[in-house]
Amino acid sequence: MLQRKLRNIGLVAAVLALAACSTPIGQNPSTTNNPFPSSTLAPATPTTTATADPPADPEWPSEGPIEPGTHHLAPSEWSVAGLTLTIPEGWETELGPPTGIKHPDRDGELAFYFVTVDRIFSDPCEGIEGEKIGPSVGDLVTALVEQPVTETSEPVDTTLGGLPATQILLTVPAGFDTTECNASVGLQIWYSQPADKYLVALADGTVAIYILDVNGERQVFYTQHQVGTSANDLDEMRIIQESIHIDA
Repeated sequence: MLQRKLRNIGLVAAVLALAACSTPIGQNPSTTNNPFPSSTLAPATPTTTATADPPADPEWPSEGPIEPGTHHLAPSEWSVAGLTLTIPEGWETELGPPTGIKHPDRDGELAFYFVTVDRIFSDPCEGIEGEKIGPSVGDLVTALVEQPVTETSEPVDTTLGGLPATQILLTVPAGFDTTECNASVGLQIWYSQPADKYLVALADGTVAIYILDVNGERQVFYTQHQVGTSANDLDEMRIIQESIHIDA
């Protein structure tokens, strides 16, 4: 009987000792007294979300249809600063960026372009020799207002591309016969030597000229539409003009 009690006492002691030294199931012994135990879960695998490359800017062709969309154009012989503008469907170019034409050589033709202007014609009908003008906005405004033959509006302060601008409307006088002029379809207003381009005011057209100072350099933007231009096309021209942003 004593031996059985001793065996029972020893068994109880062994069980108590084992219970005192054991750790609850599922608990990490090294973190039993840690108030911020490490997780027993495997670390999450980082995930990455694939992102598509942004679509490339549409390319402005040297001639032919212009792809609709927003175009970013670098400074060039046409422009003294980079610029952004959005083109609707149906526009073309014959002179590369940044020139746009709709219905070229047809009734209702309308067009626009940026250009740097350094000479205007002293006689726009003859259009033989360009007269060099000073570099400021005021120099070009004065030269256009004083140019013979053409009719011009009073200069108006406005904005273009987020910058102050001076606007002048220019037309060929009613009844003036341009068929004997050098350009025959209208009057030659200026010649841009850097861009090697002319502006011809069509006999039935209205030219809106915008002259800006961009970081101390003169920049010119113009639009021209004819008598038969539709209201829808004029709206498109307005949308293009309002989309312009000049980097300055």
